[in-house]
Amino acid sequence: MNSKIEHKPVLLNEVLKYVLPPNPETFADVTLGLAGHTKAVLEKYPALKAAVGIDKDGEILKYSEERCSDPRLKRFKAAASDILSVMNKAGLSGFDGILADLGVSSYQLNAPQRGFSFMNSGLLDMRMDQEFGATAADLVNNLDEQELAKIFFEYGEEKFSRKIAKLIVEKRAVKPIETTEELAQIAMDSIPAKEKNRMKIHPATKIFQALRIKVNGELDELSAFLPAALEALNPGGRLTVISFHSLEDRIVKQFFNRMKQGCVCPPKFPICTCGKKPVIEVLTSKAIFAEDSEIEENPRARSARLRSCRKLPEGPVS
Repeated sequence: MNSKIEHKPVLLNEVLKYVLPPNPETFADVTLGLAGHTKAVLEKYPALKAAVGIDKDGEILKYSEERCSDPRLKRFKAAASDILSVMNKAGLSGFDGILADLGVSSYQLNAPQRGFSFMNSGLLDMRMDQEFGATAADLVNNLDEQELAKIFFEYGEEKFSRKIAKLIVEKRAVKPIETTEELAQIAMDSIPAKEKNRMKIHPATKIFQALRIKVNGELDELSAFLPAALEALNPGGRLTVISFHSLEDRIVKQFFNRMKQGCVCPPKFPICTCGKKPVIEVLTSKAIFAEDSEIEENPRARSARLRSCRKLPEGPVS
């Protein structure tokens, strides 16, 4: 890896504020990436006994060693939702803090061969785990027009999803669509000029997001991770999640709201018969966004939003 790749962890001050309770002993970063957040956590908490770094991307796990060589940090190639099995492998009984930064890492975005960004011409891959699963090119060249349009609309909230899907099918009939550059150009050509002039983002942004989510099963993975994370937390431990678009944030928000809810008996019941108690206390009343000064230094922080909660002493996770 080019060690000069600039890596600025987003919302770092906010992460350090919320991610751990007082006097923590254990911490997990389930999307380790280049270890920017974890390095800062380890520096802030010299008495922290153990940290676990999890990432599906084996390549980036190796590169993270250049950024953070702290002996307290153990790395594991796994999905975030595998946190309980990783916890057992690490010989730990629970975590005082768990962090999930759901964005694509700087390295992945800047590596043309990974195919995550239309800013660099490379093969359409987009897999977090390069040893498993279909690539973005496989989807683009094999799914039918309706399936592609559905992916672009549901996972990218792209209003020109049908136009883009239609042009993809026309273009691939001539030759397979293999590169990020080709796909980005199709998106450009599909959107009316008047609309493009009004857009604040690149016309390919939403379809690249949609394909990445589909390729990696990101929303299903997030839904599986959240309850597993709560189970892995020690009482009083904290779960902090940074998301980058409304689909992810909605899942986190709804999960937090469900877990903080107590009695669900009808209002007319004189006493509680359901026995349901809150599992968490939400620490962030609403999503926290980056300050203008951070966005100016790190444009990637523009869409980042953070939510955090604390696990209460009792209560099943469901």
